[in-house]
Amino acid sequence: MFATALIVFREVLEAALIIGIVLAACRAIPRRGLMVSGGITAGLAGAVVVAAAAGTIAEAASGMGQEILNACILGAAVLMLGWHNIWMSRHGREIARHMGSVGRNIAHGAAPVWMLGTVIALAVLREGSEVVLFLYGVAAGGADSGQMLAGGAAGLATGAMVGSLVYFGLLGIPLRYFFAVTSVMILLVAAGLASQAAGMLLQAGLLPPLGEPLWDTSSLVADGSISGRLLQALIGYSARPAGIQVLSYVVTLFAIGGLMKFIGRMSSTSGSHAVTALGAAAIAAMLAVSMPQNSEAAPFKVYSPRVVKGENEIEYRGFHDFDKDDSRDGGEKQVFAVGRAFTDYWFSELYSVYAKGPGASFKHDAFEWENLFQLTEQGKYWADFGLLTEYESTDHGLDEIALAPIIEKTVDRWVGTLNLFFERQIGSEAGPGTIFAYAARVKYLLNSRFEPAIEAFGEPGRINHAGGFNSQEHWVGPAFYGAVGLGGTHKLVYSAAYLVGETSVSSDNRAILRLEYEFF
Repeated sequence: MFATALIVFREVLEAALIIGIVLAACRAIPRRGLMVSGGITAGLAGAVVVAAAAGTIAEAASGMGQEILNACILGAAVLMLGWHNIWMSRHGREIARHMGSVGRNIAHGAAPVWMLGTVIALAVLREGSEVVLFLYGVAAGGADSGQMLAGGAAGLATGAMVGSLVYFGLLGIPLRYFFAVTSVMILLVAAGLASQAAGMLLQAGLLPPLGEPLWDTSSLVADGSISGRLLQALIGYSARPAGIQVLSYVVTLFAIGGLMKFIGRMSSTSGSHAVTALGAAAIAAMLAVSMPQNSEAAPFKVYSPRVVKGENEIEYRGFHDFDKDDSRDGGEKQVFAVGRAFTDYWFSELYSVYAKGPGASFKHDAFEWENLFQLTEQGKYWADFGLLTEYESTDHGLDEIALAPIIEKTVDRWVGTLNLFFERQIGSEAGPGTIFAYAARVKYLLNSRFEPAIEAFGEPGRINHAGGFNSQEHWVGPAFYGAVGLGGTHKLVYSAAYLVGETSVSSDNRAILRLEYEFF
């Protein structure tokens, strides 16, 4: 009986916590009881159906059907919760000011009502199906049905009580802080669900682990303990997370949080127009049509998503601009770095950056910390994927963070690589918006000492602030790569490029030299 009560309690707890947070977030919505009861009923019905079809589901997708189904359920819940938070970033203040007219506010943007009902149904569906399957297994093992039902009822009641405590605790928060608190809680719940979904897809062999586990805190809080289940439901805690789970958690936090901030600023836009603006912003990001910021921000290295554990590197790279216009002629940047691949998927590097403008002298400009993550096993998928993160601390007071997805495709001896940089200034004097830049390369693997290539670099500028092509920075030109052994595990890797400016604001030509001393 106790074991049944404990397991049912742990499963009910997760659903109860989500229901409690959702109920509190909808505290002023008319007929929310109908929405909640409908969601719970639909979830229970779905749980029974899933449990009845457990054998068929488990056999699907080479025995990984249950993991894939659970990942889909969690993914849908993440989308619903994310949309709720984005919607609340537009309407939360209005609701707080006009609690008496909430019905009219919801009517103008009713999507979050049914979406939150769907979240409840999905939570009950997932946890309920596990409870039904567990009780069925216990009954099939010959357990006393009376004790099993009593234990299940006790676990259900206890889990529901904890969820009620969370709900009433949230209601005690002053209204002026209420929506901010519940939005943060829902954001953490969504990130935790995304991490769990990634873990299930990892079990199904559909995602790479990126390190498994990254850490182990089981000795402090075990996943199966009551406190572990509580933390898992509230913030997505995992005692032994894989790298892909941590990445999914962080990406979800930044994606939903960033969209909340972006949509929240659009005070003159209605809910439906906000969706249109969001789509326009996404298209603008993909097309990268914007205004330039400064010529030194454009990248001049193409990153490959390959990491070799134990590799050490001392790097130099620099460029020199040539232009008939004195205001652009003679600009330079020189970068010196040391780095190490600590794992099979993580390479970290520290940079010291020196720069000079046309007619000026060299001076130290910034320190940078870059981290390259290999996301997929080489050659396993249609392309190889990686992620670059960067933090830059400048000497002139404006720091920058950057995120760059990396895609590389090999066909016979041809290798195509694309880097997409999204950069943002941080600090009290930071400029607005996110800057988009790119680096691309097509290389032919002729031999190890000489590999001809074509490179392209550019910085279209700030996303969602369109500018003509001629007002953006773009360079393209020939390059070559090569490497020579220096004995043992030591080698010198070199590359150079001579680029041609494609717009009036780009320098006429840019010469680039890159040297890397690699050893183990």
